[in-house]
Amino acid sequence: MNIGHIVKRDTPPADWQTWSKIPWNEPAFSARMLENHLSQEHDWASRTQSAIDAQVAFIHAQLPTGARVLDLGCGPGLYTSRLSALGHQCTGVDFSPASIDYARNLPGADSITYILGDITRFQAAEGFDAVLLLFGEINAFSRLDAAAILESAFKALHSGGTLFIETHSFDAIRDIGFLPSTWQAMETGLFSEKPHLCLEEHFWNEALASAMTRYYILDAETGNVTEYSALMQAYSEAQYNELLHSAGFQHMKLANETDWPTGKAFTGKLQCRIGSKL
Repeated sequence: MNIGHIVKRDTPPADWQTWSKIPWNEPAFSARMLENHLSQEHDWASRTQSAIDAQVAFIHAQLPTGARVLDLGCGPGLYTSRLSALGHQCTGVDFSPASIDYARNLPGADSITYILGDITRFQAAEGFDAVLLLFGEINAFSRLDAAAILESAFKALHSGGTLFIETHSFDAIRDIGFLPSTWQAMETGLFSEKPHLCLEEHFWNEALASAMTRYYILDAETGNVTEYSALMQAYSEAQYNELLHSAGFQHMKLANETDWPTGKAFTGKLQCRIGSKL
């Protein structure tokens, strides 16, 4: 692409039905993303350690001794490593090679199973006591893929098992769609290790209840342009309940902010839902 493609782009986007995500699975991109996961300066990729510690303590209190735990979208193993240290048997699955490599090299990782894979296609063995799907990950998938992930999670649990799923509020995603366009000059960043301009714009589709973010990365040396886009699916409370009940989960309840701190950036925007397989 070149800058002319930006000028002539479809506004609003014409390709809304084509679900897209930024390239978590590209090795170089995932390595730059890992830096954000590990940063203690913000909560945008993973929470700060104190928030993760509080959430892990809450999860641990709900589990039997030595529980089998499946973390879908485990990132760099920040939850699985802590839960394993508390005596639980953990399996983590993630699309990012850098995150999985990092997790496999954490202390105590020999007792944890890490799988590099796409959670929309992953089929776990049965018999888990708990499945984690955190940080609003479910909203980054299409409705069909979200349903498939939850059905797989349900099958992975034994009777009486627990799902911990963190979801974005409808308003939080809708607000993303109305954010103003921005640009930044960067020496290095998430989308490129070289000097570049990052142009960012947002759109909201009322009919599909989804927000799209488009990123245009202009290489400072060559002037070449690379486009990335990501969709986020919004759900009302009724739609969340329908999605979870359709997968088989019952007795959904919400964790409060004291038990489940979401970090300053996400207070009132993310909620942890807890459901049971009966």
